[in-house]
Amino acid sequence: MGERKAVDFISNILSKGNAAVGIGDDCAALDFGEDYLLISTDMISEETHIPKTMTPWQIGWFIVAINLSDIAAKGGRPLGLVLSLGLPKDTTDLLLEELNEGADKCATTYNTSIIGGDTKENPNITVSGTAFGTVKKDEFMPRKGAKPTDIVAITGTLGKAGAGYYATQHNIEDKKILKGLLEPKPKLQEGIALAKERIVTSCMDISDGLSSSLYQLQELNNIGFEIDQEKIPLSPNLLKLSEEDRSIDVYDYGLHFGGDYELLLTIPQGEFEKAQKTVEKTGNSLTCIGRVTKDNKIYIVYEGIKKILPNKGYEHFKKFNF
Repeated sequence: MGERKAVDFISNILSKGNAAVGIGDDCAALDFGEDYLLISTDMISEETHIPKTMTPWQIGWFIVAINLSDIAAKGGRPLGLVLSLGLPKDTTDLLLEELNEGADKCATTYNTSIIGGDTKENPNITVSGTAFGTVKKDEFMPRKGAKPTDIVAITGTLGKAGAGYYATQHNIEDKKILKGLLEPKPKLQEGIALAKERIVTSCMDISDGLSSSLYQLQELNNIGFEIDQEKIPLSPNLLKLSEEDRSIDVYDYGLHFGGDYELLLTIPQGEFEKAQKTVEKTGNSLTCIGRVTKDNKIYIVYEGIKKILPNKGYEHFKKFNF
């Protein structure tokens, strides 16, 4: 049924608690006085997320980064993380040391720490993280709230992870390109800065691809999108690879591959310039790539031709469409 239908299926089974924001957003949000307490969890395993080129240090960095990315998408400040490690019986001391050093480095880079967890024997490396954070209630950036005529924007560039994946598949040992896939950077500064402006109508991180993320927002908000393909900012590393291999469809990578962990957001038209300047102060960029529409469809426009955007992003329990 696919990951998202599985989540809906599970959600219908579970008793509903008193969370201000529950299943379906990047984070759960619990009432915490003037703030929300944010909680998010994510898991990786050898089969789905750990390519052979990924070092133990990078495994540690990766699991922390992807959990912090969910906190970033809500405008939150991280409080700490707990990690659960499922490791084979023959795991070496060196692997355990390097994995935890990578996790610690990512956590401290973003002004937080690993505060606990669990370690168990498992046939294959499986690592789960849970991140905690806080955000002022009036600064929380939900997935639900996009309105027709809003600007659609993304931070940074897309295709960084796609370029890294291409490099792994073609034995290109370029550490800078591989980092885009193996060492993602959560957009915490950007999220916090945007949240303070209180102008974002909806926000989520781009983990499974831009097309997949747009379809998730469409379903939740009952709106549509019109995306200008030529405005999508692409990774310089991806463009460099495409110069060497003309068969690479850079927009296919930029639209569908995922793994970039940038922020996708909607903003009222009159507030875009303020949001753009806010993100630029963090050292990143914010690019307008389209608009929200009343029509409950997602279109991609290229060279004046408008077509339905296919939903080809990654989804667990389904064949990878990319």
